[in-house]
Amino acid sequence: AGNHGTATAGNHGTATAGNHGTATAGDHGTATAGDCGMIIIKWWDRDRCRYRLAYGEVGIDGIEPNIPYRVQGGRLFPVATET
Repeated sequence: AGNHGTATAGNHGTATAGNHGTATAGDHGTATAGDCGMIIIKWWDRDRCRYRLAYGEVGIDGIEPNIPYRVQGGRLFPVATET
């Protein structure tokens, strides 16, 4: 999705949104957002037997723009990219 857009991907999918956009991905997916954007990834919490959401805003708590993120242990972590 472009600037101010919303991108949604299913499980194992990839969602990318531009500046001020929202990227939402399903379980085992990755999400990337531009400046002032937000990332939401659904993940399965085995301990509580339910899906949960990991949420991050670009520019807060170390979430950087244009970097793909994945959930590990309920938290967002950058995905290693090949150069």
